[in-house]
Amino acid sequence: MMCDCNHPVCNNCEKRGHKCSFLLLAPSSQLSTKRATSPHSATSPEHSQQLETISNTIHSSPSAGSPYTPPPASIPPYLRCDDVWKDARQKLSPDLHQLLYHFELSSSLTLASQDPAKEAWQVAVPQLAARHDFLTHQILAIASLHLGRLHMKGDERTAMMNMSASQMNKALSRYRPALENINAENASALFAGATLTAVYMFRQSTMEIDEIWASVPITTACASSDVSERMLNSILRIIWGLRGPLAVLIPGFQYVLDGQMGTILNRNWWPQQAPASTEQAMDEDRRLARIADLWKDEEIKPGSSIDPLTSALLYLREAYALVSVLAQPDTAYPPHTSICYSYDGQTEINLMDRGAIFYWATKIPREFVALLEQKNVVALVIVAHYAVLPGRVRNTWWLENLGPNMVIAVAVALGRDNWHLIEWPVKVLNVDLENAFTAKPDKLEGNLGEVPMEII
Repeated sequence: MMCDCNHPVCNNCEKRGHKCSFLLLAPSSQLSTKRATSPHSATSPEHSQQLETISNTIHSSPSAGSPYTPPPASIPPYLRCDDVWKDARQKLSPDLHQLLYHFELSSSLTLASQDPAKEAWQVAVPQLAARHDFLTHQILAIASLHLGRLHMKGDERTAMMNMSASQMNKALSRYRPALENINAENASALFAGATLTAVYMFRQSTMEIDEIWASVPITTACASSDVSERMLNSILRIIWGLRGPLAVLIPGFQYVLDGQMGTILNRNWWPQQAPASTEQAMDEDRRLARIADLWKDEEIKPGSSIDPLTSALLYLREAYALVSVLAQPDTAYPPHTSICYSYDGQTEINLMDRGAIFYWATKIPREFVALLEQKNVVALVIVAHYAVLPGRVRNTWWLENLGPNMVIAVAVALGRDNWHLIEWPVKVLNVDLENAFTAKPDKLEGNLGEVPMEII
């Protein structure tokens, strides 16, 4: 059913007795508590301020015997009727318009469902996409990938996966040259594009591990070196995806912070120090600290400097502590980009900022990644323990199975003789390594928007 853009409820919804979903699409910071004004009468900023003052006065001093009834919420016309995606859409062939609609109405809400991040994805990103073609193609790639997840199987899924890869290839061919000249005009678009590319790599790497996993015969007791190498490459792509935004932030941090995506980047509100405070957090910190004991094992100890391993482990302990603070039920921190999180494996709560999960990958030194490429045992063990953080996320399609698949890939690279080194993350994420090459069910739990297309 098409929205006719009447405020606060469209006539089409009203005639059919439906609850208008128009308000859901608008960032709450852009909603007005005043009655919609006539489209023929403009309101000056000074007049708006006066109206706001009057409104506040009414709220604080209702007339005796006349209870104040707030007027219905209205949406400024520029949010939807002017179509913030219009300029980006005009550059596309008609067959791609539906993908853009899907991103606007569904995929963008899986990236952020609350302001201020929601506003950035639904208001700022369309404006940036109109000026930067690479961002439009990245948006289409994510929308296709999301639709492929919802279809789950069949020709529709294959078509969406092919479309997603095609759009991302087009995006990167335009994206890479822009990285060579980061400036105030393109920094926000490049940061948004890096974020979408990371989402793409998370999902693609997880699907790739699934495909490798499915290609190995069920009776296989030990994976071949080829399987091990391919799975390790998938882990590396996840890490490079997490580190991708750094390519923009290192030279263009201030540009992004001052630009339209600044609300997503700003983490000044994070606690400066986040010591493990709960019993579970302290127990997990002790487990992580014991990883350093592996360096004393002459068979495991790396021949090169242990500094990269020391740094990676330190940042991992900091990430765990930060997540534990932002995941406490009574936390006073705002839901910046909150995400459903199962901190103890049973209770689902809100992690106030999913950025805390990605903190570790943005801090580790390049030398640590090099050790990982060499299949250093300690580096692999650290990655397996990191996988617990994304593995505890719930109801997010682009992080689905990421944690368990990372643990499986690490286990294959380590070999059975070293499985005891990752016993804890295996247990926490409920990974059955003994039967790792059997088919596994889809455990995604989500809202109506995440229900597979076949069911819908």
